[in-house]
Amino acid sequence: MAKRLSSTTTTSRKAMRSRSVQRIGIVGLGLMGRGIASCLLANGFEVVGFDISATQRKGSLKHISHALTELHKRKLLPARRLADWQQQYHVVTSPEGLAECALVIESVAEDLELKRGIYAQLESILPTKAIIASNTSSLPITSLQQGRLHPSRMIGMHWGEPAEIMHYLEIIPGEHTAPSVIRYAEKFGRSCGKEPVVLKQDIRGFLSNRLMYAMMREACHLVEAGIADIADVDRSFRNDIGWWALLAGPFRWMDLTGIPAYAAVMEGLLPELSDTKTVPRLMKQMQKKKAEGISNRKGFYPYTHSSSKRWKKDWVDFTYDMKRLAEKYKAD
Repeated sequence: MAKRLSSTTTTSRKAMRSRSVQRIGIVGLGLMGRGIASCLLANGFEVVGFDISATQRKGSLKHISHALTELHKRKLLPARRLADWQQQYHVVTSPEGLAECALVIESVAEDLELKRGIYAQLESILPTKAIIASNTSSLPITSLQQGRLHPSRMIGMHWGEPAEIMHYLEIIPGEHTAPSVIRYAEKFGRSCGKEPVVLKQDIRGFLSNRLMYAMMREACHLVEAGIADIADVDRSFRNDIGWWALLAGPFRWMDLTGIPAYAAVMEGLLPELSDTKTVPRLMKQMQKKKAEGISNRKGFYPYTHSSSKRWKKDWVDFTYDMKRLAEKYKAD
């Protein structure tokens, strides 16, 4: 994003103005940006996607086509939405192409200065009533609002992947976010088929990531300490916590299984849990090996081309299964 951006677009603004549906912009068409675009298109929004990378722009078309086709196959998307999505999706090569969006969702790397540079560009293009949301997974929204001309219109919207399937969405107001923007974001999330959670405080990592990273820290500690190997930790987690976590969160689970026992266990166990403040040695080893997981077939487990493809497919199939279960067993 540091390069000077082109001013050309692939779709004329006149053509986009002719449509009556709400127009949403996305900056960053990597995995998350593509998934968010798929979700919005599946729910009837018009989407304008921008990325400085031609490869990412082209890749978004393939990803969206596959995602929407899969939704249609599973009877979760009407045929007309599948037929019309290419008329509703506009790829642009400049942020100027986002000028008529009611909402722009930034979904780029977790780099504070990169994000601030994008917001500065958007502020010069968007009308003051347009809302700017960040799909950051950890940065406090208040830090993103610093130095902005209109910080009250900025909010965090943390999506899950695959965005077109999951019900997950966390909405994080910053210190300066206007109440009307919070209300808009929550209503928008529901219109995308989500069950949005609005945080009451702006905190690094938000809700689900803080829970997840605490678990990952302890998992690394158990392996590093020689208590169990990687496969054993995964198997134990999957066959216990993984068995009930979709039905009930931690507090509901304590209600279901008896609160007093958990208080008693906490007294002796909590002092012995890992509280390290640095990246675990196991993770640093993975970084040194340039391991990315199934994407480059280097991870905690060995992968072949075929096994990595199978895991990708299994993840999508599993997510659809979980979607059906989540809709059968409502939390409220």
